[in-house]
Amino acid sequence: MLGAPALNSYVITAVNDKKNLASVLSFVWSSYSFSYIFAPTVGAFIATIIGMQWLLRLSGLLCAVATGIFLLLHSQHPRKKETEIKKKDGHNPDERRLWRLMLVWAGFYTAITFFMTVGRTFVPTFLLEQVGLSEFHVGLFGSINFAGTTFIGIAVGRMGDKWRKPRAISACLLLYFVSMIPLLLIKEPALLMASAFLYGGAIVTGSVVSSYVGTIAPENKRGLWVSIPQTLSLTAAFAAPYVGGYLYAQLPVYAFLVSIIPMPFLVLSALAWLKE
Repeated sequence: MLGAPALNSYVITAVNDKKNLASVLSFVWSSYSFSYIFAPTVGAFIATIIGMQWLLRLSGLLCAVATGIFLLLHSQHPRKKETEIKKKDGHNPDERRLWRLMLVWAGFYTAITFFMTVGRTFVPTFLLEQVGLSEFHVGLFGSINFAGTTFIGIAVGRMGDKWRKPRAISACLLLYFVSMIPLLLIKEPALLMASAFLYGGAIVTGSVVSSYVGTIAPENKRGLWVSIPQTLSLTAAFAAPYVGGYLYAQLPVYAFLVSIIPMPFLVLSALAWLKE
C-alpha cells in the first residue's frame, strides 16, 4: 500500500479527458471501497471452509493479480521531445503560482484529514463501549459506511466536475458534520445505520483534491505534485490518533467534539479561500 495511492492518482490524472477527472478518480476509489462492503463477510465464510492460512494465501494472490494489472498500462511519462521543448522554452511563468496554489490545497486537505482522523479512529470503539451496539451492528455500521463511500463518492466526483471543486469538498465536510453528531446523541441501531451511510461519503475529499492537483500540475512533474497532498495528509493521519487517543482517555466525547467543531469553519474556508 506504500505506492498504491500515489500510483493510482498519478496514472489516472494522466488521462486525456480533464473535464471528467474528478468523476474518474472518485469512481476508481469508490470501486475500491465497494469491495469493503462484502469482503469481511466473504472472507469469514471462506475461512470456515479452507482455514485462515489458505485464506491469507488467497488474499495475497488476489493482491498480486491486482498489482500485475499495472504492468499492462502504457507509460505515462512525458515524451522526450515534449520535455526538451519545455526545457528550451524556460520555466513556465504560471508554474510558480500553480505551485503555491497546490500547496494551499495540500495544506487544507491535511487539516481536513487531521480533524477527521481524530474522531474516526475511535468510532468502532465508541459504538461498542459507549453506545452499547453489538459486534454485529458495529460490523454492519462499517459495511454501510463503505457503501456510503462507494455511492456518495461517485456522486461527489460528478459534483466536482459539474460544479466548482471547493463546493464538492464543502459538501463532504458537511456530510461528516451531519453524520457524526447522531453518534453522540442516538443509541438506536437503525438510525445509526442511516447515519453511517452519510458518514462514509465524507472521506472522498482526497479524490477531489487529487483530481484538481493532477489537472494543474505540469505534465513532467505530475507524480511529484500529486504525491505531496497525499504525503502531507498521511502524516496528519499518523499524528491524529495520538491526539484523539489522549482526548478519548480523558472523556470519549472530547475526541469527537474536537473532530466535529472545526468542520463548519473548514466549509467556510473552502468556499472563501480555495481557488481553481
